[in-house]
Amino acid sequence: MTPYAEISSKYLTLADELLPDRVRGLYLTGSIPLGDFRPGRSDIDGVVVVDRPVTQDEVRPLHTGLPERPYFDVVYLTAPTLAAPPDLRASVVCTIDGQLQAGGVSPVLWSELARQSIAVREVPGLKVHDDQQALVDYTRANLTSYWAPLLDRVENRFADAPGDEVIDGWIIPWCVLGVPRLHALLAEGNIVSKTAAGEHGAATFPAYAGLCRRAIDHRAGTEVVFTAADAIDAVAFGRTVIASAGEL
Repeated sequence: MTPYAEISSKYLTLADELLPDRVRGLYLTGSIPLGDFRPGRSDIDGVVVVDRPVTQDEVRPLHTGLPERPYFDVVYLTAPTLAAPPDLRASVVCTIDGQLQAGGVSPVLWSELARQSIAVREVPGLKVHDDQQALVDYTRANLTSYWAPLLDRVENRFADAPGDEVIDGWIIPWCVLGVPRLHALLAEGNIVSKTAAGEHGAATFPAYAGLCRRAIDHRAGTEVVFTAADAIDAVAFGRTVIASAGEL
């Protein structure tokens, strides 16, 4: 049994014991249905369909009974909520890095659920509002509202650092695989995995192919050392990708 299958099964067992008849469905999203789950790198992402909105206190016992890693990161939503367009102003119960909190929703999650999810517990007749134009619009906005400022912060952090300074391993893959993932969606119309995003970046922007492949190797579990010079290259790559996305 895979780690995510085992943890998902344990979660449903706890849910049925502690919140009987409340958890109607569990769908895995993210890297698992895309075939890109990497032990030690990936989290378990998903959507829990509940009979009515839950509070953090109601579901906390379910999560305290799960292993700490991989993180079991889920969003609690009702079937009627999923049948309508996502309310970007809404705050819903979710877990991020395994911690319960109030979070937002987006067309990305709706599209993932509708197109690329695995039903661990299926809700008969579940309807999910999947709007391609909303997905595209949200993706374009995310490139400028999240990724562009993040690249600015990375540049400011490492602009004056020695080029050979070793930096935290997650920073470069996060940027190098994240930005082309959105470019791939705009180019191909669908959500791709982080690994596929790196391959898309290498093929579409060959000047940065080496950086993309190192990020892919890191995601696969290979020990890769990244430096401040790589961070500056990642910023240049990210800005190139964002500029190209604006022309799609």
